Amino acid sequence: MKLRTIFVMIGILVVLGMFFFISRQQPESEPQAKPRQFIWSVGMEDLKHLTIALPAEGKSEAWVKHEDRYWYFDQPDGPKVNMKRWGGGIPLLLSGPGVERPIASEATDKQLEIFGLKDPKMKMVLILGNEDTINIDIGDKTLDGQAYYIKLLNSKAVYTVDYTWYDVLERLVLDPPYPENEEH
Repeated sequence: MKLRTIFVMIGILVVLGMFFFISRQQPESEPQAKPRQFIWSVGMEDLKHLTIALPAEGKSEAWVKHEDRYWYFDQPDGPKVNMKRWGGGIPLLLSGPGVERPIASEATDKQLEIFGLKDPKMKMVLILGNEDTINIDIGDKTLDGQAYYIKLLNSKAVYTVDYTWYDVLERLVLDPPYPENEEH
């Protein structure tokens, strides 16, 4: 009887050992990625008016979405934008940039100056269909050149956004998407 009990105990230990070994071999589940934070978030269809200013260059451009759902330069009899350059990408970029990194939730005036947000490189105004307005200041490039500092006008929260986001919007002002001759 003692021998049979010893074999049963050994069998139980072997089964438990195999279970432990197998359970340790399974990869641990990866941690869930946090959803990307956005500085603002609006539906592309909600955007009705856009102004981008580059104060240092003394240049600015403005566009308005007409009832035909196309974008036009916001000037008397403003022409329709060149859709080859505008496409759906510009409204998508403006619906809310993803945060590369939060920098400060309550930036001091000194920090805002360091980030170039006291005298922004770019100012944007988005007007939505419900007449809500979003005012945005974009400051200097980060030291590594991969992002720009950004904040909403009445906020002290500072974030970074990818440099390509800024570059596309800057190009809209420096090289506006006027229609090609056949689009007039």
